[in-house]
Amino acid sequence: MIILVKVLTEIDIKRTLSSPDSCLQSSPQSQRSHGGEKLQVKDDVGILWNFHCTIRSGVFPKLDIVSGWIQFVRFKQLNAGDAIVLYKDDDALTGPHYKIEVWKGHGDDYLSIAQLYIESCYAS
Repeated sequence: MIILVKVLTEIDIKRTLSSPDSCLQSSPQSQRSHGGEKLQVKDDVGILWNFHCTIRSGVFPKLDIVSGWIQFVRFKQLNAGDAIVLYKDDDALTGPHYKIEVWKGHGDDYLSIAQLYIESCYAS
């Protein structure tokens, strides 16, 4: 199930990845740590990334990936306008598994990204 599709901005590339409040329902609940949550995500080549997430409070709460993200950005050589897709698969035996996919240079193709997200909503 897709939980986040986002075209990356300059802030996402240079500081932290913020997700819309609609992603909070799908955020990791079982791996809480001091001051936030640990999120282990596997990329398309099988590398396991350890992200640290916090929930920004306020009128519009957001899930922020605050550590591990910049290393991922640098390793993948991401730029503003690239897109990421974050998936969550629930496994009854081992718990949730997260996967991240990178779309390089697809930021201008909003229709394809929106279509992917819409299709994932109807598939789940």
